[in-house]
Amino acid sequence: MQEALKINPETAELLASRASERGLSVEEYLKSLLGVTPGHSDMPFNLEEFLASMESLADDVEPLPRDFSREDIYFPEG
Repeated sequence: MQEALKINPETAELLASRASERGLSVEEYLKSLLGVTPGHSDMPFNLEEFLASMESLADDVEPLPRDFSREDIYFPEG
């Protein structure tokens, strides 16, 4: 069983508004954003595989130092 999504009220309201503007239900609107065509029940990607890929990618990235600031972006040492 999949866990229910938790969406803040502002996002839910925006989704409902955008769906309504297009004459769609929120579910239909979200499917259109994901590229799922009507009558096509499979998602275009596997969520578990996607999350595993993101975790793997995160393992390869070095974390920023605790004292990292905007100045480090605009005025790097060197």
